[in-house]
Amino acid sequence: MNVLAWPAFENKTGNPYTRLLYEAMEAETDAQVEDITLWRALTESHDIWHVHWPDDFLSYPSLPKAMTYVAAELALFAWARARGARLVWTVHDLGPHESPHPGLERVFWRLFLPMVDGVLTLSEGAAQKALQRFPTLRSVPRAVVPHGHYRPAYPDPVPRSEARRALGVPPQARLVAYVGRIRPYKNVGRLLRAFRGWDDDTARLLVAGNPVSATLRDEIRGGAAGDDRIRTDLRFIEPEELTTVLGAADLVVLPYGHILQSGTALLALSFDRPVLVPSRGAMGELQAEVGAAWVRTYEGTLTANTLAAAMEWANAAHRPARAPLGDRAWPRLARQTEQLYHRVRRRAHA
Repeated sequence: MNVLAWPAFENKTGNPYTRLLYEAMEAETDAQVEDITLWRALTESHDIWHVHWPDDFLSYPSLPKAMTYVAAELALFAWARARGARLVWTVHDLGPHESPHPGLERVFWRLFLPMVDGVLTLSEGAAQKALQRFPTLRSVPRAVVPHGHYRPAYPDPVPRSEARRALGVPPQARLVAYVGRIRPYKNVGRLLRAFRGWDDDTARLLVAGNPVSATLRDEIRGGAAGDDRIRTDLRFIEPEELTTVLGAADLVVLPYGHILQSGTALLALSFDRPVLVPSRGAMGELQAEVGAAWVRTYEGTLTANTLAAAMEWANAAHRPARAPLGDRAWPRLARQTEQLYHRVRRRAHA
């Protein structure tokens, strides 16, 4: 089976999710996967087009630029389907996190959804929410294939004592970490305010990630200013550096304002670090799967008391050395993904 994926292997500085999935597919199944290029899209025939974030262009601040790219991708999808390809969409989110062009977004969904031939979601809860928002998806083959873990993509964590020496964190400190891309909906400002209200001289906060705008960068710096317990590293964190940041942390906190699922939560668990997340989206499912010793959820707004209680939990809970992520091994997920491809193709030829 020939698969054209967007993206597949060439997403080198971003989330390695797609690379891990398609490497496993090529090793475990008969699928042959290629990254999308304009030449391949226009001249080659494929059985499946697999797209992951087709709504990304809607986040472009420039309306003419957003319209151009949206029109181009929709035309390519229509061209591929006219040549016999079937379009499979993995629903990572229910829309762009920042949507400056609501009219264009409405047009996009009206034209894109009828072209979708198969749907993958990363959790049962995400599947229900996707069908509620996009009822037309009820008529196409669909499957739940969880988000895989990140252990194959990164070196092993740096030992805690070594990681803390490298970062200059005292051995006795209680270190909260936020890692990953910093966007408005991820509520890092709220985390800073909650932490500043936590009256604990041994507490430390490390915010490591690249803000999406200069305005957000200034907001994070301003929120950290004046509290010597807070350290920020506002840039893209290289994979080998992540092993040190996460190796040093006692607790990873992801205070997202809205969340369907979280690759960063899986990243933290892949490094065997307990996670505090809001009780939203698929976080309850994740907690049920890996156990309440690894994932702690909270209701409402993140507060200093929430952080303090979560740190006590992180240090007191009995947990094995490694988070139980066997059900999220990539070979298994690759085979489940291929099964949906075959269902989509059979339906097309029925």
